[in-house]
Amino acid sequence: MCNMNRHYFIAVEIDTETKKWLYQIQQKLTEDFHYKNWVDQNDFHITLHFFGAITKSILNEIATQLERLDNQAFTVEITKLSTFGSANKPRVLWMGVEKDPKLLQLHQDIQQIVGKHVPIDKRSFTPHITLAKKWASEQQLQNKTILNQPTEKKHLYVNKVVIYEIHPEKRQKYQIWRQFELK
Repeated sequence: MCNMNRHYFIAVEIDTETKKWLYQIQQKLTEDFHYKNWVDQNDFHITLHFFGAITKSILNEIATQLERLDNQAFTVEITKLSTFGSANKPRVLWMGVEKDPKLLQLHQDIQQIVGKHVPIDKRSFTPHITLAKKWASEQQLQNKTILNQPTEKKHLYVNKVVIYEIHPEKRQKYQIWRQFELK
């Protein structure tokens, strides 16, 4: 059976305390950054692979292989605020995550699994946590000085990878479809 109505992605799950910390940062930014979509604090994550629409049979095959991940749990540092897109009207506002070798290895291992079933993104992996999307103003970004500045130190313990199912009609758009514990 083909279910192409829902979209899915694989991500690092973020703990509740870190989500609250990110939400506090996000709330301080709403005056300077004019975005249409501010990510719900329960939806914060680090994307490892975005599928879009995919059949449940292929998704189940990938999930079976993800159960065999042999990666160890590890800690990464959340580093700085940055953007994708135009400097004046950036399309995405995000918090960077250090390119820790263990995170890069986890991403590579997942890409190898996924690549056996669907095409993978060839772009360079930029680990990040999206805070907002879709610039919503004719006014350009004025306060660029806060971008790329280090934040207070915040470490994230990475011990779980999840497959999220996307529900665009809901406030909390991402719901766990399957989860996988790291060792």
